[in-house]
Amino acid sequence: MNAATFMHGLYVFSIISFVISAYVLLLTLCNNAWLRFSARQKPAQTGPRINVLIPARNEEQNIVTCLNSMLAQEYDNYSIIVYDDDSTDATGQILDDYAARYPDKVRVIHGKGLPAGWYGKPHAMQCLSEASDADYLFFVDADTTHKPDSIGRFLAVAQRYDADLVTGYAWQAIGSFGEAIVVPSIYILNMIAMPLWLIHRTKAPGFSHAIGQIMFFKASKYREIGGYTLVKQQVTEDVRIARELKKQGGKVVFIDAKPSVTCRMYSDYKSSMKGVSKNIFDYFNKNTVLLSLATVAAVLFLFGPLAGVIITFATNSVAKFFFLGAFLGVFLAWVAVTVQRRLPWYVPFVFPVIFVNDLSGAWYARRVISKGNAIEWKGRFVK
Repeated sequence: MNAATFMHGLYVFSIISFVISAYVLLLTLCNNAWLRFSARQKPAQTGPRINVLIPARNEEQNIVTCLNSMLAQEYDNYSIIVYDDDSTDATGQILDDYAARYPDKVRVIHGKGLPAGWYGKPHAMQCLSEASDADYLFFVDADTTHKPDSIGRFLAVAQRYDADLVTGYAWQAIGSFGEAIVVPSIYILNMIAMPLWLIHRTKAPGFSHAIGQIMFFKASKYREIGGYTLVKQQVTEDVRIARELKKQGGKVVFIDAKPSVTCRMYSDYKSSMKGVSKNIFDYFNKNTVLLSLATVAAVLFLFGPLAGVIITFATNSVAKFFFLGAFLGVFLAWVAVTVQRRLPWYVPFVFPVIFVNDLSGAWYARRVISKGNAIEWKGRFVK
C-alpha cells in the first residue's frame, strides 16, 4: 500500500467516523431531552392499591434506609412485601423487626432455598409477585432510596401513558474513583445506541430497555405474560422481561427517575467490575461474535478518531478536521450524559478507561463461562 492509498483510506474513515459521531451526539441530546421531559409528571396522592416488592439478599447495610424511605411515602394506598433471599447476614432479623413494628405496612417472606433452574433475583421477584394481590407491582432493589413522591410519580406516569411497565434511571450515587470508571457505562451504552423516547412509541421488542432497580408493573399484564417465569435463568432479567412484555403487546415507558430514586449499586472498583462482568456479556446474549463486533467498533470509532488526529496532524489533509470533529462529538456526548445524570465532572475525560474496563469485564466473563465455570455474586454462582 502506497502513501496516497493510505491517506485516501484515512480520509474515507475520517468521514465515516465524523458521521457516526454526529449521530451519537444527536441521539444522546435527544435522549437527554426526553429524560428531562419524562420526569415532569405530578405525583399521584391516591388511587389503586400498590405493593412495593423488595428482594433482599445480604442487604444489612442498605435495607434500613430503603424501608424507611418507603415507609415515608405520600401515596396513601400501598404496602410493602420484602423477600429475604436466604441472607447470611442480619437482613432477616432487621426485616422481622420492621414487620413487628409496622404490621399493617410491612410483610416479610423468608426464602427456603433456590429451586433448580432459577437464578436468585428472578426467583425472588416471582415469589414476591405471587404474594401480592395489588393492582400495581413496584419492584425496587434494596439498595435504592426513595423520596416521598416515588410511588406517586411512577403511578402518574403509568396512568398517563397507559403503561404496563414503567422503569428508568435512578440517580447512581458514586462514592469512589473506582466506581466512576465503571458505573457510567450503564448510561452511555444505551444513551448512545437506544432512542429511549421511542420505547413507548413502538411495538418493536428490539426497542426495549429496563433497569431492574425500579420496575413498576401493571399487575394484570404482568400475570398475563407469566411474570419472571419467562426469565427464570437470565442475568439481565430486567431487559429481557421488558422485551417479552412488548412481544406480547405490552407498553414499556422508560423515564428519568433521578428526581425520586437514588441508588448506589457498588462500593468500590472490585465490586463494580464484578457486577459489570456478570451483566455485560449476558447483555450481548453470551454471543462471542456480537462481543467481538462491539470490541472492534469501540476501538475503531472511539479510539480511532484520536489516533487519526495524531497521524494526520502534520499533514494538509482535511481528514484531521473530520477526525477532530469525530473525537469531539464522542467527548461531547459523554459531557451531555455526565451533566444529565449528575456524574462526577471528570467522567468525560476518562471515557476510554471506562470502555476498556467494560470490555475487559465482558471478555473475562466470556472466558470464565466458556470454560464451564461461573461468576460468583452474593454467594451464588451464575453462568
